[in-house]
Order: sequence, then C-alpha cells, then structure tokens
Amino acid sequence: MGRADFYKDGDYNAICDECGKKYKFSQLKKRWDGLFVCSRDWEPRHPQDYLKGIRDNMSVPISRPEAANSFIAPFGVGISSIISMVVVAIRIKTIIIGVSSLASIITNLYPVSAVKKTVNGFAVNKTTLG
Repeated sequence: MGRADFYKDGDYNAICDECGKKYKFSQLKKRWDGLFVCSRDWEPRHPQDYLKGIRDNMSVPISRPEAANSFIAPFGVGISSIISMVVVAIRIKTIIIGVSSLASIITNLYPVSAVKKTVNGFAVNKTTLG
C-alpha cells in the first residue's frame, strides 16, 4: 500500500510530474510551467522571467557608402587587352609579330635603365624598371 492508497470521497490518485510519487490530486499544485507537482517540488516562477530588455539604438550616426575597388593592372596595360592581342596574333597566325609587338608595348611603358650606385666604396649596377 502506498501513501495515496486510501479512499477519499471526491478525490482520486495522481502522480507528481516531478518526482513520480503517488499522491491524492488535492495534495498536488499546478506549477507555473503547467506541471502538477507535490508541495516539495513546487516552486514559484523566478522574478527575472518577467523582465523585458531595453532596446539599444545600434544605428551608426554617420554612414558612408563603400568606395569602389580600384585595381592597378600589372604592366600598366589591362590583362584583357594583352590577352586579346595574343588571341588576335594567334588567329592571324603571326605569333612572332604579335609577341614582338606585345614586348615593344611593355618596354615602351616601362623602360629598363641601368643605375650605378656606390655602396661602401664599391660600384654596384642595378637594373630598375622606370
């Protein structure tokens, strides 16, 4: 026989949802989360559950649009123009003329010059792109 195995007029047996023990239903209380529990397992709702947060103003006071990307092509000439020159040269089957004209364009844009410099009394030749 258990603790709730007796007759009480108008009452019936029930099980605590928290601990699983048998009680009369009149001894159970409904908790804030909807469970029927005994007096040992009953607890009030925590006061922090009723608090509401304060909304922060997260907007930026001054905003600017993002600047466009600026890329510098290698050799000063766009890669697409170099590729198109090579493709045209291949189509015409004058690869030698196309490559030599491409080399002359690059050397005209960036001439090579020799610079003599003295480091610790020794003459040093440096080749620089102009």
